[in-house]
Amino acid sequence: MARFLILSRFVILCLLIPLCLLTAAQDGPQTGVDAPDPPSPLPVILDENLRFVVGVCTHFSQGKGIVSNNLALIQGAGIDAIRDENSWGAVEREKGVYAIPSPNDAFYRQAAQMGLHSMLVLDYANNHYDDGDRPRSPEAIEAFCRYAEFVVSHFGPDVSYYEVWNEWDIAIGMKEAYRQGGTPEDYFALLKAVYPRIKKANPKAIVLGGCPTSGGIRKGWLEKLVGLGVLAYCDAISIHTYNYSEKFPEKSPEAWAAWMLEIEAMLKKANKGKDVPIYITEMGWPTHVGKANSTSLEVSASYAGRLFLLARTLPFLKGMWWYDFQDDGWNPEENEHNFGLVRPDLTPKPSFNVLRDIADLVGKGEFIQRLETDVPAVWILQFRQEGARVWVLWCGDDQERQIILKQPEPNALRLMNVQRLGSESYSLRWGYRPWVEERGSEMDATRLAQVIGPRPLVLFGNMDGITVEKIIPRFRQTSPGSNTAPPETDPNF
Repeated sequence: MARFLILSRFVILCLLIPLCLLTAAQDGPQTGVDAPDPPSPLPVILDENLRFVVGVCTHFSQGKGIVSNNLALIQGAGIDAIRDENSWGAVEREKGVYAIPSPNDAFYRQAAQMGLHSMLVLDYANNHYDDGDRPRSPEAIEAFCRYAEFVVSHFGPDVSYYEVWNEWDIAIGMKEAYRQGGTPEDYFALLKAVYPRIKKANPKAIVLGGCPTSGGIRKGWLEKLVGLGVLAYCDAISIHTYNYSEKFPEKSPEAWAAWMLEIEAMLKKANKGKDVPIYITEMGWPTHVGKANSTSLEVSASYAGRLFLLARTLPFLKGMWWYDFQDDGWNPEENEHNFGLVRPDLTPKPSFNVLRDIADLVGKGEFIQRLETDVPAVWILQFRQEGARVWVLWCGDDQERQIILKQPEPNALRLMNVQRLGSESYSLRWGYRPWVEERGSEMDATRLAQVIGPRPLVLFGNMDGITVEKIIPRFRQTSPGSNTAPPETDPNF
């Protein structure tokens, strides 16, 4: 018995020592502490009813829009979350005195009451510290930590996610004297200090770190940050992944998905082979006109649908916020005025209707697999929603093709439910007759055909035993924006 007690006390002591050290490490800024091994990924979906967070960015903190009307549309579309900010300068107007502007407090509270999750960006400089530059001195970093503690404690459970800064790698939000990109090293010092303070204020909060631009990712900014040990000081990585300025096909959702795999591989390698949860906190295709990087209303809507559907094929992605919900202005040639799902007066764009149609499937459905065919440009994703199988089909090269499906037994009374995203659903009876090519052909009740193209097509109902028999090119253009018929010798077919 005595030997057992001695051994037990030794084990307890061994357990308490690292716990005490961890507690001590969480008291105050962490600018001088070596980074521990990155932790295993946390369960970063806070709502047990969700498999993936479907979000939109809002600009309520900038005084834009009618909050209640925006939130009603967001909720009605089945969107799960918003992303906004509560800037340091707005909260600490007088040095050492903290207050949330009442309009900002109101919209976060209202969103929570409506069952929406919120991501709050802790961002930008404060003129009381470091002359309004990014917080880099010990005094400024400590002041930023106190601001963050105040905000997190103030909102409690009404805010689920916190993102530390917005695009540190570029000059956004900085006054003229400091309009240049920030370094990974300076950002790491800030995040290392503020992360434990946020978790202490609200242990259930999900803290996102990184938040670089697409350019920052491509130029190695994120990789340098990961090399410093950032994965030990956040619950997930956030990134902005715009590709709308690229030429087709690099601007497509499918090219975006391939790029996400490259980013995931880099992060996983830095995390000793462990998975790293990633959130896309800004992504979209603006609908401005007259520029080389313009995207039409219809193409932007098609890409929105494909974007969110493809995200579900990548298990390391835990959520995505479309940038943004409401257009910021009326200038048709200004990209920053045209990112929204709705116009400034809340008139829906086609992309709003598309996202509304798939939000529930993307957020709550179970992704099963991609059905491979002999045409790589054809995407067929299979989901399970409320016990039923759902197929979603489209052409990733923005062309059109006829897809012929086959059922095991002839049944002309069997119905297939069909919806092209953004349009009303309809029902079709099984039956296929190639009368254009063979006017005397008979109807085959084992087959059904539909044309698929850039806009995803959803098939639902009884999908048992259905297979893809044939895919036929039905091209109407050689490339996005072209009206010229493609050559019959197209090497893709």
